[in-house]
Amino acid sequence: MLRDLQGSWQPGEILGLLGPNGSGKSTLLRILAGLLPYRGSIQFENRELSGQTAAWRASRLSYLPQQLGFEQPFTAAEVVMMGQFHRLDRWGGGGSPELVSRCLERVGAAHLAGRAVTRLSGGELQRVRLAQALAQDARAWLLDEPTSAMDLHQQLELLDLFRELREQGKSLLIVLHDLNLARRLCSQVWVMDSGRVLARGNPDKVFASPQFEKIFQVKMEVFWDEKGDSVLWPKKLTHLESSDTL
Repeated sequence: MLRDLQGSWQPGEILGLLGPNGSGKSTLLRILAGLLPYRGSIQFENRELSGQTAAWRASRLSYLPQQLGFEQPFTAAEVVMMGQFHRLDRWGGGGSPELVSRCLERVGAAHLAGRAVTRLSGGELQRVRLAQALAQDARAWLLDEPTSAMDLHQQLELLDLFRELREQGKSLLIVLHDLNLARRLCSQVWVMDSGRVLARGNPDKVFASPQFEKIFQVKMEVFWDEKGDSVLWPKKLTHLESSDTL
Protein backbone atom coordinates (compact mmCIF):
# COMPACT_ATOMS: atom_id res chain seq x y z
CA MET A 1 0.00 0.00 0.00
CA LEU A 2 1.27 3.46 -0.91
CA ARG A 3 1.00 6.13 1.79
CA ASP A 4 1.48 9.90 1.94
CA LEU A 5 2.99 9.96 -1.53
CA GLN A 6 3.32 13.40 -3.09
CA GLY A 7 5.45 14.60 -5.95
CA SER A 8 5.64 15.78 -9.54
CA TRP A 9 7.26 14.48 -12.68
CA GLN A 10 8.09 16.98 -15.39
CA PRO A 11 8.01 16.75 -19.21
CA GLY A 12 11.41 15.77 -20.57
CA GLU A 13 12.54 14.37 -17.21
CA ILE A 14 13.92 10.92 -16.40
CA LEU A 15 12.98 10.02 -12.83
CA GLY A 16 14.38 6.88 -11.21
CA LEU A 17 12.44 4.83 -8.64
CA LEU A 18 14.69 2.97 -6.22
CA GLY A 19 14.05 0.89 -3.14
CA PRO A 20 14.08 -2.60 -1.65
CA ASN A 21 11.86 -5.32 -3.06
CA GLY A 22 8.28 -4.80 -1.93
CA SER A 23 8.75 -1.09 -1.27
CA GLY A 24 5.93 -0.03 -3.64
CA LYS A 25 7.79 0.87 -6.85
CA SER A 26 5.94 -1.49 -9.17
CA THR A 27 2.65 -0.71 -7.44
CA LEU A 28 3.11 2.98 -8.21
CA LEU A 29 3.70 2.23 -11.88
CA ARG A 30 0.64 -0.04 -12.04
CA ILE A 31 -1.52 2.70 -10.51
CA LEU A 32 -0.27 5.25 -13.04
CA ALA A 33 -0.91 2.73 -15.82
CA GLY A 34 -4.54 2.38 -14.73
CA LEU A 35 -4.22 -1.23 -13.57
CA LEU A 36 -4.88 -0.55 -9.88
CA PRO A 37 -7.37 1.80 -8.18
CA TYR A 38 -6.17 4.61 -5.96
CA ARG A 39 -7.42 7.13 -3.45
CA GLY A 40 -6.36 10.74 -3.66
CA SER A 41 -5.51 12.62 -6.83
CA ILE A 42 -3.19 11.78 -9.73
CA GLN A 43 -3.24 14.23 -12.61
CA PHE A 44 -1.72 14.20 -16.06
CA GLU A 45 -2.12 17.28 -18.24
CA ASN A 46 -4.41 18.70 -15.53
CA ARG A 47 -6.82 15.77 -15.83
CA GLU A 48 -7.55 13.19 -13.17
CA LEU A 49 -6.23 9.85 -14.43
CA SER A 50 -9.04 7.75 -12.98
CA GLY A 51 -11.63 9.52 -15.13
CA GLN A 52 -9.96 9.00 -18.51
CA THR A 53 -10.60 6.38 -21.18
CA ALA A 54 -8.14 3.64 -22.11
CA ALA A 55 -7.49 5.33 -25.46
CA TRP A 56 -6.71 8.66 -23.76
CA ARG A 57 -4.29 6.94 -21.40
CA ALA A 58 -2.65 4.99 -24.22
CA SER A 59 -1.90 8.17 -26.15
CA ARG A 60 -0.13 9.61 -23.12
CA LEU A 61 1.24 6.79 -20.93
CA SER A 62 3.16 3.72 -22.06
CA TYR A 63 3.71 0.94 -19.51
CA LEU A 64 6.34 -1.79 -19.68
CA PRO A 65 5.95 -4.23 -16.77
CA GLN A 66 8.53 -6.63 -15.37
CA GLN A 67 6.65 -9.67 -16.63
CA LEU A 68 6.58 -9.44 -20.40
CA GLY A 69 5.38 -12.90 -21.39
CA PHE A 70 2.60 -13.83 -23.84
CA GLU A 71 0.48 -16.96 -23.88
CA GLN A 72 -0.54 -16.57 -27.54
CA PRO A 73 2.06 -16.96 -30.33
CA PHE A 74 1.68 -13.48 -31.81
CA THR A 75 4.52 -12.44 -34.05
CA ALA A 76 6.81 -9.66 -32.90
CA ALA A 77 5.40 -7.42 -35.63
CA GLU A 78 1.85 -8.06 -34.41
CA VAL A 79 2.82 -7.19 -30.85
CA VAL A 80 4.36 -3.91 -32.00
CA MET A 81 1.24 -3.15 -34.03
CA MET A 82 -0.77 -3.54 -30.81
CA GLY A 83 1.01 -0.43 -29.57
CA GLN A 84 -1.11 1.54 -32.03
CA PHE A 85 -4.44 0.18 -30.76
CA HIS A 86 -5.66 3.62 -29.68
CA ARG A 87 -5.36 4.74 -33.31
CA LEU A 88 -6.97 1.64 -34.87
CA ASP A 89 -10.58 1.50 -36.06
CA ARG A 90 -13.09 -1.04 -34.76
CA TRP A 91 -11.93 -3.61 -37.34
CA GLY A 92 -8.27 -3.22 -36.41
CA GLY A 93 -7.39 -1.12 -39.44
CA GLY A 94 -5.48 2.14 -39.57
CA GLY A 95 -2.17 0.98 -38.19
CA SER A 96 1.13 1.61 -39.94
CA PRO A 97 3.26 -1.42 -40.90
CA GLU A 98 6.03 1.02 -41.82
CA LEU A 99 6.01 2.39 -38.27
CA VAL A 100 6.21 -1.16 -36.91
CA SER A 101 9.28 -1.82 -39.05
CA ARG A 102 10.97 1.43 -37.97
CA CYS A 103 10.36 0.74 -34.30
CA LEU A 104 11.71 -2.81 -34.49
CA GLU A 105 14.73 -1.51 -36.38
CA ARG A 106 15.36 1.17 -33.77
CA VAL A 107 15.66 -1.36 -30.96
CA GLY A 108 17.73 -3.81 -33.00
CA ALA A 109 14.91 -6.32 -33.37
CA ALA A 110 14.00 -6.10 -37.07
CA HIS A 111 15.10 -9.71 -37.57
CA LEU A 112 12.48 -10.83 -35.04
CA ALA A 113 9.48 -9.39 -36.91
CA GLY A 114 8.09 -12.75 -38.05
CA ARG A 115 9.04 -14.72 -34.95
CA ALA A 116 6.48 -15.85 -32.40
CA VAL A 117 6.96 -13.95 -29.15
CA THR A 118 6.41 -17.17 -27.20
CA ARG A 119 9.71 -18.41 -28.63
CA LEU A 120 11.81 -15.35 -27.83
CA SER A 121 14.38 -15.01 -25.07
CA GLY A 122 13.80 -12.54 -22.25
CA GLY A 123 16.13 -9.96 -23.80
CA GLU A 124 14.55 -10.34 -27.24
CA LEU A 125 11.06 -9.96 -25.83
CA GLN A 126 12.13 -6.90 -23.87
CA ARG A 127 13.29 -5.24 -27.11
CA VAL A 128 10.02 -6.13 -28.84
CA ARG A 129 8.05 -4.55 -26.02
CA LEU A 130 10.23 -1.44 -26.25
CA ALA A 131 9.43 -1.29 -29.97
CA GLN A 132 5.75 -1.59 -29.05
CA ALA A 133 6.10 1.39 -26.72
CA LEU A 134 7.80 3.38 -29.48
CA ALA A 135 4.90 2.60 -31.81
CA GLN A 136 2.48 3.75 -29.12
CA ASP A 137 4.22 7.16 -29.20
CA ALA A 138 3.03 8.10 -25.73
CA ARG A 139 4.21 11.26 -24.01
CA ALA A 140 5.36 9.49 -20.85
CA TRP A 141 6.87 6.07 -20.27
CA LEU A 142 6.49 3.85 -17.19
CA LEU A 143 9.26 1.25 -17.18
CA ASP A 144 9.70 -1.49 -14.58
CA GLU A 145 13.33 -2.69 -14.62
CA PRO A 146 13.70 -2.40 -18.42
CA THR A 147 17.33 -3.60 -18.45
CA SER A 148 16.84 -6.73 -16.33
CA ALA A 149 17.10 -9.25 -19.21
CA MET A 150 19.58 -7.35 -21.38
CA ASP A 151 23.30 -7.84 -21.78
CA LEU A 152 25.71 -4.94 -21.20
CA HIS A 153 25.86 -3.83 -24.83
CA GLN A 154 22.06 -3.78 -25.08
CA GLN A 155 21.85 -1.80 -21.85
CA LEU A 156 24.11 0.89 -23.29
CA GLU A 157 21.99 1.04 -26.45
CA LEU A 158 18.91 1.38 -24.27
CA LEU A 159 20.49 4.35 -22.48
CA ASP A 160 20.94 6.03 -25.85
CA LEU A 161 17.27 5.41 -26.66
CA PHE A 162 16.12 6.87 -23.35
CA ARG A 163 18.25 9.97 -23.90
CA GLU A 164 16.72 10.41 -27.35
CA LEU A 165 13.25 10.20 -25.84
CA ARG A 166 14.18 12.80 -23.24
CA GLU A 167 15.44 15.14 -25.98
CA GLN A 168 12.09 14.69 -27.74
CA GLY A 169 10.35 15.93 -24.60
CA LYS A 170 9.18 12.51 -23.41
CA SER A 171 9.07 11.81 -19.69
CA LEU A 172 10.34 8.55 -18.24
CA LEU A 173 9.62 7.01 -14.83
CA ILE A 174 11.93 4.01 -14.42
CA VAL A 175 12.23 1.40 -11.68
CA LEU A 176 15.93 0.62 -11.30
CA HIS A 177 18.20 -1.40 -9.06
CA ASP A 178 21.47 -0.35 -10.72
CA LEU A 179 22.61 2.78 -8.88
CA ASN A 180 25.32 3.61 -11.41
CA LEU A 181 22.74 3.45 -14.17
CA ALA A 182 20.52 5.80 -12.16
CA ARG A 183 23.42 8.27 -11.79
CA ARG A 184 24.08 8.27 -15.54
CA LEU A 185 20.48 8.54 -16.62
CA CYS A 186 18.25 10.24 -14.06
CA SER A 187 17.91 13.92 -13.18
CA GLN A 188 16.33 12.89 -9.89
CA VAL A 189 15.59 9.71 -7.98
CA TRP A 190 12.96 8.75 -5.45
CA VAL A 191 13.88 6.15 -2.84
CA MET A 192 10.87 4.20 -1.59
CA ASP A 193 10.37 1.97 1.41
CA SER A 194 7.17 0.58 2.94
CA GLY A 195 5.02 2.45 0.42
CA ARG A 196 6.54 5.86 1.11
CA VAL A 197 9.08 8.06 -0.65
CA LEU A 198 11.71 8.62 2.04
CA ALA A 199 14.38 10.41 -0.01
CA ARG A 200 14.31 12.31 -3.29
CA GLY A 201 16.49 14.60 -5.35
CA ASN A 202 19.79 14.57 -7.23
CA PRO A 203 21.15 10.99 -7.33
CA ASP A 204 24.55 11.74 -5.81
CA LYS A 205 23.03 13.71 -2.94
CA VAL A 206 20.42 11.03 -2.27
CA PHE A 207 22.97 8.20 -2.32
CA ALA A 208 25.07 10.04 0.28
CA SER A 209 22.10 10.74 2.56
CA PRO A 210 21.40 9.12 5.95
CA GLN A 211 17.97 8.05 4.67
CA PHE A 212 19.57 6.02 1.88
CA GLU A 213 21.99 4.34 4.29
CA LYS A 214 19.14 3.51 6.65
CA ILE A 215 17.01 1.91 3.93
CA PHE A 216 19.74 -0.12 2.23
CA GLN A 217 22.17 -0.55 5.15
CA VAL A 218 25.12 0.33 2.92
CA LYS A 219 27.41 3.31 2.52
CA MET A 220 28.18 4.34 -1.05
CA GLU A 221 31.78 5.09 -1.98
CA VAL A 222 32.76 6.87 -5.20
CA PHE A 223 35.81 5.70 -7.16
CA TRP A 224 37.37 7.89 -9.86
CA ASP A 225 39.62 6.90 -12.76
CA GLU A 226 42.29 8.94 -14.50
CA LYS A 227 39.80 10.18 -17.10
CA GLY A 228 37.52 11.67 -14.47
CA ASP A 229 34.81 9.02 -14.74
CA SER A 230 33.37 7.69 -11.50
CA VAL A 231 31.58 4.61 -10.27
CA LEU A 232 29.62 3.91 -7.10
CA TRP A 233 30.52 0.97 -4.91
CA PRO A 234 28.43 -0.15 -1.91
CA LYS A 235 30.20 -0.77 1.38
CA LYS A 236 28.50 -2.71 4.15
CA LEU A 237 27.96 -0.60 7.24
CA THR A 238 29.70 -1.57 10.43
CA HIS A 239 27.53 -2.39 13.43
CA LEU A 240 28.23 1.06 14.91
CA GLU A 241 27.46 2.87 11.64
CA SER A 242 24.30 0.82 11.22
CA SER A 243 23.16 1.77 14.72
CA ASP A 244 23.84 5.44 13.99
CA THR A 245 21.48 5.42 10.99
CA LEU A 246 18.51 3.99 12.86
